[in-house]
Amino acid sequence: MKNPLRSRVLVFVASLLCVFAAGGFLAVRGHRIGQGLLHPPHVPVERPVASLELSGLEDVSFSSVDGLTLRGWYVPSRNQAAVVLVHGFADNRAQLLFEARALARAGYGVLLFDLRAHGESGGDRVTWGDGERRDVTAALDFVSKRQDVDPARLGLFGFSMGGTTALLVAETDVRVKAVVAAGAYPALEADVYSGYGRWGAFSAEPVLWTLRHAGVDVDAVRPIDGMCQLQGRPLLLVNGDVDPDAPAKLQASLFRAACEPKSLWVVEGAGHGEYSRVAPEEYARRLREHFDRALLNAG
Repeated sequence: MKNPLRSRVLVFVASLLCVFAAGGFLAVRGHRIGQGLLHPPHVPVERPVASLELSGLEDVSFSSVDGLTLRGWYVPSRNQAAVVLVHGFADNRAQLLFEARALARAGYGVLLFDLRAHGESGGDRVTWGDGERRDVTAALDFVSKRQDVDPARLGLFGFSMGGTTALLVAETDVRVKAVVAAGAYPALEADVYSGYGRWGAFSAEPVLWTLRHAGVDVDAVRPIDGMCQLQGRPLLLVNGDVDPDAPAKLQASLFRAACEPKSLWVVEGAGHGEYSRVAPEEYARRLREHFDRALLNAG
């Protein structure tokens, strides 16, 4: 005759072992994901073919405040205004050549550069907007000292991780007179949960622990908390309506948190970074008009 109590105990112990095994698997999996977020595959930089839009393209370099050498390209300004372009994760400056051409064609100076641990820049880990804030600040320092640029006419564009970083910098650096953030996330922790939180904290927290253990200040990467600190400087948010990497609900939360003047363009049929593929003419026009209003009318 079976002992019911013994059977229940065995089932309970077996269940505990399954939970611990699953937890161990998720912890190891989360750590591996976190390491991949810190050390993405390297994407070589390919110099663009010479064109009228990028006439005068220069190879440039400058240093971040923590001593990293950052490399990029600069196209001189013809209207005394300039825009710094900040690429996304696991890519490099060439990712934003469409945006660079659209703005340079309108006379803007444009700086494309590689963030730390990307392209040809220094650094051994990606920090998802935390350390990258220093890179963007150094880029603004570089552009503001150019003789072809009026330092009162600086704009900032960022895509994905670069968009989040651009927002963080713009919130505290009043030199930025207008900002565009495409496919940005409102907070790093929320983005990790969105991307890797299928099993809630069990799958997301090991990723966050890995980032924190590597020195990333996850809690500092929260542009949503300071959206109103733009204090009247125009904001344009761009997102694709079928973007799995920057869900519309996250982008909408950024928009709701921002103060006027602000605008949100949701590109129908566009995934992450597909704005120029889906609606190239409208995308280029919106970028030019946004920066024209803020920078070409600056006093």
